[in-house]
Amino acid sequence: MEQHMVEGRLENVEELATDLLRQAERCAKSGLLQQAQALMAQVWTITANGDHELANTAAWESAWLLIRLQIYDEAAEWFERVTAPPIRQSRLWPAAMQAQSQLCRQLAGSAAEPTPPLTLWPIAPAAAPENPPTPALPPLTISNLGRFQIARAGSVLSHCKARKAMAIFRYLLTRRHRSAHKEELMELLWPDVPPREAAHSLHVAVSALRHHLDPVAGTYLLFEDGCYTINPQAPVEDDCAAFQQLSDTAEHARRAGDQPAAQQAYVAAIAAYQGDFYVDDRDPAWALSERERLLTRYLTNLDHLGRILIAQQRFEPAIDYYQRLLDRDSYREDVHSQIMRCYWQLGRRGAALRQYERCAAILASDLGLEPMQEMQELYQVITHANA
Repeated sequence: MEQHMVEGRLENVEELATDLLRQAERCAKSGLLQQAQALMAQVWTITANGDHELANTAAWESAWLLIRLQIYDEAAEWFERVTAPPIRQSRLWPAAMQAQSQLCRQLAGSAAEPTPPLTLWPIAPAAAPENPPTPALPPLTISNLGRFQIARAGSVLSHCKARKAMAIFRYLLTRRHRSAHKEELMELLWPDVPPREAAHSLHVAVSALRHHLDPVAGTYLLFEDGCYTINPQAPVEDDCAAFQQLSDTAEHARRAGDQPAAQQAYVAAIAAYQGDFYVDDRDPAWALSERERLLTRYLTNLDHLGRILIAQQRFEPAIDYYQRLLDRDSYREDVHSQIMRCYWQLGRRGAALRQYERCAAILASDLGLEPMQEMQELYQVITHANA
């Protein structure tokens, strides 16, 4: 009885895989190559440990579809999963022929028609370039501060349901050179999954990411030397990168003693910070770390700009920026002290004393502490001034 049940389940899996394969072939013949490749990947997933003939066919046809899409790095991965010449006659042979012709023209650097190939097997995928040539890609504009949104050529992309795909893209944006090794991504997103399964999950997520981001031709995501990289040739604008660049410019000018340039850059950086790095309750730890890092940079910018304004005796705008800092970190006694000094310089002694009382109340109620000695001494000086 148990053997019959197992055989029945295997037959059901084979029927499902065969049906998906036919759907993929219909999509391919209709020109829906990305949808066809996604279906082929599903066929391979459910047959890789059972029906090796179907899995082999799915890997073979998936590779050729990816070549037609000019996604050569993934095509190479699928060719590596092919274990023997497909026994089943491929219904996508016209697509494979077109892919070979396209690949030959690109390798030859010529638009001339190539000589038709004599045979389909064996194929040497290593001869193909790892990444597609870069056509003129439309610009991407990414918002991570306050909200997460991607616009391509000015049009906002719809929400992507593949969370791991978006996590890969957002993570790459935070890395040096916008690049990460595939093992790093596997460990980050699938830490408790066996390496082979994690590698497959990464491949599926990358495919979903490309399907979501990429236009008809070209790709924003490259794979080279084991690393996934956001295409350096692609015009990608990221609000986090802009904020960090302005912050770096401000810090460099401040340390060089160029106060006007530092002030201008700090004001621009603070304006660029439209909210905290977007994180929801299912984002991994790296996103929380990035959120805290950027927030710390924002608060530092506010502090340094406030000090520059005080040096210029511009006490009102200094108070405004310091109050913004306290809105995010109300325990900063040094900032409360700076505001007290600003009020005192403006002749607003009562406001300075109320600022101290506000700080003392927060520390007492939340932390059970008194203000530091230096702040108490400042309070005494202001209290008895002109008394």
